[in-house]
Amino acid sequence: MYGRREYLIHLLTEAAEIEHNLLCSYLYAAFSLKRGGESSAREFRALDGWRATIMGVAIEEMGHLALVNNMLVATGGAPHFDRPNLPVAPGYHPAAFVVRLMPLTRSALDHFIYLERPLDESIADGRDFRAREPMKRTPTPGHFTPSTPDYDTIGEFYGEIRETLLALANSSGSGAILDTADRQCVVDMPGVIPIRNLSDALSALDTIVEQGEGSTSEKADCHFARFRAMREEWLALEALNPDFAPAHPAAYDPVMRRPSAEAERVWVTNPPAERLLDLGNAMYGFTLMLLEQAYAIGTPQQRRAGLAAAAMTMMRTLSDIGHALVQVPAVESGAVNAGLTFAVPRNLRSASAESAVRLSLERLEELRRGAEALGLARVRTAIDRAAAQVNS
Repeated sequence: MYGRREYLIHLLTEAAEIEHNLLCSYLYAAFSLKRGGESSAREFRALDGWRATIMGVAIEEMGHLALVNNMLVATGGAPHFDRPNLPVAPGYHPAAFVVRLMPLTRSALDHFIYLERPLDESIADGRDFRAREPMKRTPTPGHFTPSTPDYDTIGEFYGEIRETLLALANSSGSGAILDTADRQCVVDMPGVIPIRNLSDALSALDTIVEQGEGSTSEKADCHFARFRAMREEWLALEALNPDFAPAHPAAYDPVMRRPSAEAERVWVTNPPAERLLDLGNAMYGFTLMLLEQAYAIGTPQQRRAGLAAAAMTMMRTLSDIGHALVQVPAVESGAVNAGLTFAVPRNLRSASAESAVRLSLERLEELRRGAEALGLARVRTAIDRAAAQVNS
């Protein structure tokens, strides 16, 4: 009963949340890795390579998020950077998808491989990610309100998006894709393009699937293959050193606010970690606001590019705070360290084009003072660079 366009926008909105959630999970794992002086020379080289691998995957996930948002705008929806805070409640995503924050353990790496797997690969999920009571979602055909079916892999989900897009194009012709290229945002990442027509939209879907799982399981540079190569190297290092532990003892599912009594969370209360986490979450939240503003109606293309560039600068400098957090106890005298929680602001406001620069610079100055108070010179410098990009 619901229309194809409404269903497509519903699917793309879920896709934006999945790409965003995976991005945060990958960044958390990358931040957790030890650096030089904390491991042997061989292990250090491996960890340096793994960090680059995971960060490279995370950057491509940012590109996927941009592509999905361009498609949302092109098909009549609104850009979507909101998402549930982590860990995601069971049933919000398909039964097979458990999304939580963990340092890079074997279980976490197995989970990354599982999430990015092609349809032709039968792989078990990491032991810490297997849903205790998988909640299967059942679509509601015949309803006016769209609902998303369950799916086993990301590739299968994007296949549903492709079929829905083609069905919409078949019924609406050229009207399936709206003339909204001037409202879309193109960040400087491989494969990110404005969506002007059906061909562009299909190309964007191909980019997302091929970078993730690969068109087949043999594609060597896809996320699935890169993570699987990391696991092979892990096993070789573990054979030489049974005590091999690549990550700091960062918290599983840290939170900034007191959790409910029944929730298994690590509440970060140690003052040094709490102050770092507060600044990191504020920077992350502001990054989302910059991206939201980059899609705002009436924002000129030059301003749009400056806001997107500032968002990328802010996202990259989060690694300094993320790596610092995993080395500070989450609670005083505790054995578990903290970690960035990627808390989403309650309101991802999108100011008018006239006030966007002024409000962005106002917030950046507040964040700059926060970084200065904590002695984070590199973070302060990055915030200054972001301010220059916003004001360009």
